[in-house]
Amino acid sequence: MEKFKNKYFLELDKTRIGYTEFEYADVPMGVIHGKIIFENINSPFELFQTHCTKFNVEMNDNDISLRLIDTVVIPQLKVYTENNEELKGWGGAITGMDSDEFEIQFGGITSKIMQKEFGSHFKEYYEKK
Repeated sequence: MEKFKNKYFLELDKTRIGYTEFEYADVPMGVIHGKIIFENINSPFELFQTHCTKFNVEMNDNDISLRLIDTVVIPQLKVYTENNEELKGWGGAITGMDSDEFEIQFGGITSKIMQKEFGSHFKEYYEKK
């Protein structure tokens, strides 16, 4: 099944840092996730580590030697649709390392938003049942 790829723009503390296409979803759990494509960010690890330290955001993992980070939901991380509408939910958490890639997991997506905004994920899940 061909999927239409939308871009979802990420802002950290009101600064655009990149986008994701939210390639994956756990539909019944209301969670979407995807690879982050950064724009003008040299070290995503340093960006998130500095931000989380400044704003007292809990980090499940913060390995400086591996430059790996795994955060809980970051309140200052916002996701916007291509129409500049903020995606509503609990928020986004980040996992990744500088030598590999970073992913955002965004939770609290209602069934209504999942159907409207992530219809291909919704349809794919219910066709498998």
